[in-house]
Amino acid sequence: MKRTVFRCSALIAALMLTLLTHRAAAAPDGVAPYIELQRELFLAGLYLAEPATSAQQAIAQYGSRSMEIRFVADQMTAGKLSRLFLQSIAINNSVAAQRASGKSLATFFNAFKGSLRAGDILAISERTDGGGVNVYLNQQPLVNITDPNFFNLLLATWIGSVPPSREFKHALLGNSAPGDIVRYIQLSTAEDRLSLVEQWQNPAPVVANTAEPIQAPAQQSVSTVPTQAASSVASEQAERQLSIAAIPEPVADAAKPAPPTPVAANPLAIESELEDEAVELGVASIASNPLLAEASQSMALSASPEPEEDLPDFSVQSLELLQDYTAQLVALTHAEIKYPRRAMKLQQTGSVRMAVVLGSKGAVLEVQPLLESGYKQLDDAVRRAIENAAPYPAIPAGLMTEHFEFVFPITFMLEHS
Repeated sequence: MKRTVFRCSALIAALMLTLLTHRAAAAPDGVAPYIELQRELFLAGLYLAEPATSAQQAIAQYGSRSMEIRFVADQMTAGKLSRLFLQSIAINNSVAAQRASGKSLATFFNAFKGSLRAGDILAISERTDGGGVNVYLNQQPLVNITDPNFFNLLLATWIGSVPPSREFKHALLGNSAPGDIVRYIQLSTAEDRLSLVEQWQNPAPVVANTAEPIQAPAQQSVSTVPTQAASSVASEQAERQLSIAAIPEPVADAAKPAPPTPVAANPLAIESELEDEAVELGVASIASNPLLAEASQSMALSASPEPEEDLPDFSVQSLELLQDYTAQLVALTHAEIKYPRRAMKLQQTGSVRMAVVLGSKGAVLEVQPLLESGYKQLDDAVRRAIENAAPYPAIPAGLMTEHFEFVFPITFMLEHS
């Protein structure tokens, strides 16, 4: 009997070891939940070729890295997903890096033809030679991009010096909560979503209705054609936000050959100026970044089971216009930021994110807190900066929208002596 018990125990131990080994192989280097308005939208997973404890180490690597988004929200429109990345990219990378990857960005975002649902998995995998990325949705190829700078351009939105939150960045760099890792691994895609990419790329043909139309009495005729104006800006606000990350200066990796002529993805030039101001205020880093705004939207009908009204429709020119306008808004807002003296005396620190909706002439129509610091003085300081910066420059005519939304994030952090 004792031998049997021993053998059973050994078998159980072996099975446990196998499961743990498999889980370790499947687990990413870091997992972080992305939360907006107290609502979790997705779990972000970062896979690196080698373990990294800093953003510089992760960015200096080339080849075999991967970013995964495992959605937990009931729905995220393709337009929101693109804005989430684009608004961050526009302020966290150099103008040269953005311009060099403009065509790649348009190709990437325009590949999405519908909303993402809970259980969907978006994987952005770097090629082993560092020469580009392969993008998969629910394990099916979505698009391939031959751009050696593209992965770091996206990585900057997660682990830069101003990420969605400090906790988000730290979690991705190896300080994940065990429960988040378990939830991440256990997330799976529903069977009916496995063919999503094929549905997008090969939509079912629309069958024309050749039946004789029925004439309704004139007095009963009612127009039912939807118009773009019927879309409520207020109802979309919770769906448009972005957290950002400014990419740190890349660290050269002497042990690996450099990728094919990459363009350095450095922060905007304004970032260094902002840091200088922070030091003068006795602040180690007041990092602020806005998020990009309303991209041109298409109201085209989709052949998928349900219509998608928030689809990306980007060209290289429209992306450049968005990036330039966003950078302008960042500079104007940050110029009005002042660290409250009393907050400094009480050693109050924290991150704040405010969504700002602008009218066509640059007037502020609405300010909505997406993330509060926990200190009223810091939150009020951001509101005052937005009020003092208004009115902003008019929305460029080329954006073809009457409203523009950006998210202004800032971290108040005291200098340690």
